[in-house]
Amino acid sequence: MRGSISKLKLFKACRRAYYFKYVEELEPVEKADSLQTGTNYHELLEWLYKHGDLDGVEEDNSKELAMACAYWKYIYPKFKVTAVEKWKSRNCGTHMMIGRIDGIAEDGSLVEHKTTSMNLDEFEYELQWDEQMLVYMWLTDTTSIWYTMIRKPTIRQKKDESDEEFFRRMVEWYDEDTDSKVRVVKLERTQKEINECMDGLVTTMNDICNLEGAEEGAWYKNTYYCSYWGRRCEYANIC
Repeated sequence: MRGSISKLKLFKACRRAYYFKYVEELEPVEKADSLQTGTNYHELLEWLYKHGDLDGVEEDNSKELAMACAYWKYIYPKFKVTAVEKWKSRNCGTHMMIGRIDGIAEDGSLVEHKTTSMNLDEFEYELQWDEQMLVYMWLTDTTSIWYTMIRKPTIRQKKDESDEEFFRRMVEWYDEDTDSKVRVVKLERTQKEINECMDGLVTTMNDICNLEGAEEGAWYKNTYYCSYWGRRCEYANIC
């Protein structure tokens, strides 16, 4: 089996959603706004690391550009990144694990960029044992990672406020109480912890393979997942 952490997480969260996405290969007509925001933000950071600045980007006056400007000001100077957006793969038993790494720092540590609407203290706590981190460490033979975290702007555009004026206000929003909105932390894990995570994921891949060809009813729904991320599951209308 060719697996990724997002694929395996979805199976463990809700087999029904996994069935629609990876067995039936159904794609939502529209991408969730939160997911699109993350995609746009990552593209801006990729531009930043390739060009050294944000001049010439097409995301004029967007919230994602305001977020990227805050990253440039408060995180970019803290460590050097030598590679961005790298695909990695590695065999694990009879399976293969793949992953797309946001970046690799000069000290050899991984770099992962995260956006959130959550309080950063709570979000940082959730990231402490994220399986994605452990998988990416295994893929790259490293035991450390830089996590960059940035909150999405919570302010709203005022009546009669131009897009440019609102953009400037979003940029300035990050200058107040900055640590609650922009943060970078470095986490370390042991090789034992990484290996134990991978052992569990190999078991999950075996479970998926055992369900191949099974009747649709075997891919049961987890109702807790329907609104787990504060939004409806993208397959709710057909589930």
